[in-house]
This record gives sequence, C-alpha cells and structure tokens, in this order.
Amino acid sequence: MVTTSLIMKFHAKLILLQLLLLTTWCCDKAQSFALSPHHSSISSGHRRRARHHRNRSEVRIAIPSPSTTKLNYRSDSDLPDDASTLASPILPQTTTKKIGGSDKKNNDVHKEKGRQQNRRGPPVRRSFLHQLDRFLTELQGTDDHLRKNTFLTGNFAPVSKEHVSLPVEVVEGSIPMNLNGAFCRNGPNPIRDVQKKRYHWFDGHAMLHTLMFNNGEVRYTNQFIPSPRFSIEQELGEEYFPTIGEYKGMLGLMKLSFHAQLVKEKIKDLKTVAPPNTNIMMYNKKLYCLHEANLPMECRMHPDGRLEYIGYETFGGVLDYPVSAHPVRDGNDLLFHSYTVDEELIKEHGTMKVGRYNSQTASVDTYLVPTPTKSHVSFAHSLIHTENYIIVWDCSVHFRTDALFMGGSFFRNIHDFTLKFGLIPKDATSREDVIWIDSGEVGAIVHPLHAWEEVVEVDDHGEARIVIKLWTPFCKDLELDLEKSNIFHMMEFKIDPHARIVTKEVIDDTINSEFATMPPIPSQPTTLTESSTYDSGITNDRSTSLSTHERYGFTAIFGDGGSFIGWAKWDMVSRSLHSTVYYGPHESGGEPIVVRAKRQIVDEGDGSSIEDEIIYVGSYVYNKEENQSYFLLFDGETNRQVCRLKMPQRVPFGFHGQFISGEELEFHYRHHQEIDKQANSSCPIQWIRFFIRDIILDFTQQLGDA
Repeated sequence: MVTTSLIMKFHAKLILLQLLLLTTWCCDKAQSFALSPHHSSISSGHRRRARHHRNRSEVRIAIPSPSTTKLNYRSDSDLPDDASTLASPILPQTTTKKIGGSDKKNNDVHKEKGRQQNRRGPPVRRSFLHQLDRFLTELQGTDDHLRKNTFLTGNFAPVSKEHVSLPVEVVEGSIPMNLNGAFCRNGPNPIRDVQKKRYHWFDGHAMLHTLMFNNGEVRYTNQFIPSPRFSIEQELGEEYFPTIGEYKGMLGLMKLSFHAQLVKEKIKDLKTVAPPNTNIMMYNKKLYCLHEANLPMECRMHPDGRLEYIGYETFGGVLDYPVSAHPVRDGNDLLFHSYTVDEELIKEHGTMKVGRYNSQTASVDTYLVPTPTKSHVSFAHSLIHTENYIIVWDCSVHFRTDALFMGGSFFRNIHDFTLKFGLIPKDATSREDVIWIDSGEVGAIVHPLHAWEEVVEVDDHGEARIVIKLWTPFCKDLELDLEKSNIFHMMEFKIDPHARIVTKEVIDDTINSEFATMPPIPSQPTTLTESSTYDSGITNDRSTSLSTHERYGFTAIFGDGGSFIGWAKWDMVSRSLHSTVYYGPHESGGEPIVVRAKRQIVDEGDGSSIEDEIIYVGSYVYNKEENQSYFLLFDGETNRQVCRLKMPQRVPFGFHGQFISGEELEFHYRHHQEIDKQANSSCPIQWIRFFIRDIILDFTQQLGDA
C-alpha cells in the first residue's frame, strides 16, 4: 500500500510538473507576443502595455548587420546589489556592443558578413512615398554634404560602440565618497554607416552618456536612447524619418509636402517622432528624455545605466502640444511649456501653451495659451518661475518658412521686434490673467539663470508691491545657424508687474557665456543671506527674498571657436561675476553640471560632527591633441579640481546634462520594481504557475517525509 501510494504521488507530481512547464511556456509566449514589434504600437496604449509586461524574461536589443545580440536580463530583483555586475549569463561584467560601425582591422570581415546577411534577409518593403523620398535624397547630393559636414568630424563625430558599466580611471585627485548618483549627458549621435540624408546637428539619434558614482567608485555606460524612431530605423537599416538638414531648396520643399504622411506610415502621433536628444529629467520617480518637438519620453534606467523604453507621457491624455526640453520643478509640481509650428494647432489654439502638473493629484491644474498672437512663432526654448509667477517670453527670433530657400536655420532674428515678457500668475485660469510687458529691447533669451521677487513697498493695508528680477545670458542678435557664433552677456532684467515696465542692466560684458544653471534646491531649509542687499523681510505671501542657496549660479564660457572652454560663477548678492574656471590647453567641454551633496564636518576641538552640503561642478571635456575625453569634477565653492577621470571612450559634444542623485535613483528603481510586482500578480497565468508550484513543493515535502 505504501509503495502504491508513493507511485501515485510520483505520477501526480509528474503531471503537475508538466502542467507547470506548459503554463510557463504559455506565459512566456503571451508576453513575447505582446512585446513583439509587430504587436506593439506607438499610441496611448503603449504605456499600459509596457507596464503590464515589464517583467519579461528577456530584453531584446536588436543590432543591425553584421550580427544580432540578445541580452538576457530578468527583473531588478535578480540583479545583484552591486550595480556594476550584470545579471546576464552572456555578457561579462563590462560589456561593449557596436551599432552601425566596425573596427578597422575587421572591416572586410564585417562587410562580407553584412553582405551575406543582406542576401539571406528579406528585402525592405518600401511604400511609394518612401521610394520617392529616397529618390529626392539622391538628387540632393548628400554624399558630398555628409563628407564635408563639420558636425560629423572631430569631437562632433558620432561613436558606434555602446558600453555597459565600464570602470573609469582616475588620473588626478580622488573620487568624493559623499557623491552618489549619475552624471548624465544627452546629445545627438547618428548611426554614421547608414546615413544617407542631409544632416543637421540636431538630427542625430539620442545617446545618453552616464557616469555612475557609488561610494568612491565610478562606472561608465553609454546607450542609444531606445526611442521608436531609433528602433524603426535600426530595424530598417537605413534613415527613414525627416531630418532638418534635408529641408533646403526646391527638393526640400517637395519633401516637406509629403513628409507628414510618410512619417504616419510608421508613427501615427507626430509629437513622438523627433529624436529625444536634448535633455533628460528625473521627476516623480520617472526618467524623461526630452526634445521640444516631442512629448516627454519615459525610460527606465537600470542600476548599471541601461535604458528601457516605456512610452510617451500625456498626463492622462491632457497634452495636445509637445513639451519643451526645459520643464522645471516647483516643489512637487512640474511647470512646462511648449511652442508649435503646427498650423492646425496654431489656428485652433495659438503658438504656445503653458502647463502645471500636480504630482499629488496626478492632474494638470493649469494648461492655457498665454498669448493671443497667431501671426508668428517665437523661439521659446525655456521658461522660469518665481514664488508667484511663471515667466515666458516672446523674443525677436521667429520661425520663418522662407528660410527653406535662404539656407541656415528656420528661426531668424527680426530686427524690429522687441522682447516681451509674459507673467502668468500660478493661480491663473485663463489668458486674461496673463500680464504681457514689452521690454523695448531687441534680442533673445535661451537659457535663463534665475528669477526671484523683491518687495519695493508696502501700502497702508499691508499689500506688498513687488518687482521681479531676472538674471539671464542675453543676445541682441541671435542667429540659430550652427556655423555662426553669438555673443551672450549676463543681464539683469527688472520687471514691474504693477507699472508694466521693464528695465535692464548689464552685469558683465567681459565674457561670452550661456547654458546657465543653478544648484539644486537643498534638502534642508536655508537661512536668508546675511550680506544680501535685498529686502529680507517677509511681509505676506506675495514676497520672497534671495536665500543662501540662490546666491550663486553657473554658466559655460564660449571660446573663440564657439566651443565651451570653461565655466563662470555668478554672485547675485554682490551682483557681479564671481570667478571663472578654464579647462586645460586644447580642451573644450560642455554645460557645467551642478550638484549639491551632503558632507560631514568634524570639529577638531571636541570631535563632534555636523551635516553640511557642498556644491560640485562637473563637465565632460575633450582634449583635441590626445583625441581623448575626460570628466572633470570641481569644488563649486573653492573652484579647485577634485578629480579628473579618463573616459573609456570619446564622448562627442552634446547638449544638456543632469545629475540624478543616488536617492532619486533608488526611488526610481523601487518605482519600477513595484510595477513589476503588480504586473506579475495581475497575470492569471502567473497565478496558476505559482499555485501549481506550491502544490508540487507540498507533494515533494510529503514524499520526503514518507
């Protein structure tokens, strides 16, 4: 009887094991089908799809010929605590793969493999519009254009290799132990081997370069941001989507006439087409890759720096305009704006829209068109805010369609149009609440530094009258032609909402600087600056004053050739240029990335310690003589170099960079781990799998006991 019972239990266990394997196979097939490129779509449903199936058994990263690599990753729970170690059984601890490029010594082998791959693979099916576009591209004579293009040579030239978690060599100084987080830099990086269209620097696929600082160790990851545009062109093995560079002359006009229809053959929403290569931002536990012609594109960052595409943010379907590359935090809220050249949107609403997203209620509290004008589209790259106002502007640089035949940028300086400021109260509900004030100055603002409110008088009823002070690099004759240089000087604009007047003062005209940035808001409240010349009295909720963390700001310094050769520090209390830092000979860099980190200060007398904060300034730099990239980290208070890191590969010039703190990254990781758990628990097949597994374990235990 005992033997018969054991045999029955064994057969039951075997049957249940077969059921478990069957349900596992079904679950994996269902998830693979849902995640396949033929099944997925770039629509409002992609976010739900991605979240529901986030915990897939493998992440497939397709690489154009000559080879295809599959990276097998499980969920974050399977990743080791050390972010530098990958969970892949295929990849070693540090990983490199090449996109659209080959080493010189293996060039012939790779070409032959590519030819074999092309012979084996099915031909690309091209629609009539696709073939027409390719024909017009040939007529544009792009080969010579690409060969001579400045932005495909030197340190503008793209890199073809992607790396995961490579160690970084410290060549000078030491890595601060109190600095944990990621220095990220976004920028354009076309796949050079498949380029056929005329190229503008803004056209390149987005590539994120990430330095992970963790307890005195630094590792480097770079990856193409996996946008739908990149994935589609990677699969096709050729450029498909329109580029700014090809809009020139009659052939460019012909392309422009059908390009919207061509794009919609692959991507239906035109607000998700541009490469997200301008900026990145961590907000509300989500990582966004940004371009001012797009909706924010959400990605998941893994502990080793790898990126995973999630979808495009619409804030519950509210966003009907793209969002600029420079949204700003206001406490827990996100302030954003956009401008558009879409004729239908302009006709229905206007050229610009401004919004305020409330993360507590997960809703857009404000979303309005601040200006009634529909006659022109102004270059409105950024916005800024004070305690009570969102500030936008209508500058002297306008979108001009006739630039198609004039060459250069579509945005042109209008010499008889003056800069106007739009003050939007944060409780505004309509366009009528917006105050527009003409500055009387011809010129443009691209990246403002800081703005705040000051009380100038208080009436008998206790009501305060304020003025707004805005510090910003200002250009009187901005040309958005990359071949030309512009002169920016630091300016203070004083805006009086009551009198409706604007006055200005040049703070410094000795250096040409732009790409302004402020230190992050400190984690602890700060006291008012004792040496401030500003009124520090708080009379009511309509007035604020400059506090210690707002005293200093930073900008990048232009050299004679138009590249950044150092950075400047500005003092808004003494109202002056505080100091400058220049890189070494033959070196040029990018935007200064400003960081606020905690540190312990020990009293030498009694040995006690207090927690303080320190400012660091980081920048990717390129040494032309060595053809080598470095990362430099400076003490933002003393301007002394803290360390110099030798990058594992050249980092091309790019656009904006951000520091994401270790705390923000941890919240981001947990956010996606929770989504993974919810997706697993909501899948009925998973329930069956776990149920059968538990039964088998129970039978096994009983069998062992017997």
